[in-house]
Amino acid sequence: MSNRAPSQMLIRPITPDDWPIARRVRLDALAGSLPGTFSTTHADAFEWDEQQWREWTARRDPFFVAGSGAQPAGSVGAIVTPDGPELVSMWTAPRARRTGVSDRLVRAVIEWARQADHLSLRLWVLDGNRPAEQLYLRTGFTPTGASRPCAEDDPRPENEMILPLPASR
Repeated sequence: MSNRAPSQMLIRPITPDDWPIARRVRLDALAGSLPGTFSTTHADAFEWDEQQWREWTARRDPFFVAGSGAQPAGSVGAIVTPDGPELVSMWTAPRARRTGVSDRLVRAVIEWARQADHLSLRLWVLDGNRPAEQLYLRTGFTPTGASRPCAEDDPRPENEMILPLPASR
């Protein structure tokens, strides 16, 4: 299967009403990821009902999906925390890697944050995840030096990165 050019990949926001799309893209992401990459396992998410998927999607406002047909090629979202917006749930399908889709997904969240007049955008990346780190560095993020455990039951460190956002006005 050949990779599609990034310009052929549509990046679009989805809402909780699009929960079947969110379910598909998230299960694809979880199925192909190493344990601990995401906060939920494939087995757990596979059992969620419609309401759980709607709630998961609603917490990511916005939540963007990349694709050129029925098969999702990637996703990314944002949550707003007391410290400001945070890029979350970043994933690109193996067939879409090295096509520029990841950069376009990250830029979609950056543009959303700018339009919402946020002063910065943060994210957490698993220590040693070089492809993700390179993506975030390439799109302007820099390490803050802060780290935290991946989860309560997973002591692997995640490192914080930040992107200052110029005022849009």
